[in-house]
Amino acid sequence: MPTIKHALDNGAKAVILMSHLGRPDGKPNPKYSLKPVVPELEKLLGGGHTVTFAPDCVGSEVEEIVNKADSGAVILLENLRFHAEEEGSSKDEQGNKVKADKEKVEKFRKDLTKLGDVYISE
Repeated sequence: MPTIKHALDNGAKAVILMSHLGRPDGKPNPKYSLKPVVPELEKLLGGGHTVTFAPDCVGSEVEEIVNKADSGAVILLENLRFHAEEEGSSKDEQGNKVKADKEKVEKFRKDLTKLGDVYISE
């Protein structure tokens, strides 16, 4: 929380939070959604901050949410592990490990990168 608050207090246009949760094998799984984090995050931020939840972590809808964000916005992206490209592999229906396509991994990385100017890993 101190880093998020520091960014907000020092002129960040927006803070885009991304995380991973569980092992959903590269597919969306409501059990591992980050959406339930929003109310707790708003409580921890205090000061009337609202958190916008993006229903994915990459794609045109996410880019639109980020690009239209008001100054001082906090945006939480959906679980990165809903994409096989995040870990580089997933499991098929039989439980076999399937390696992610290199080009898709590169595109995933580029799509995440274009959401911000500064990356902080904590």
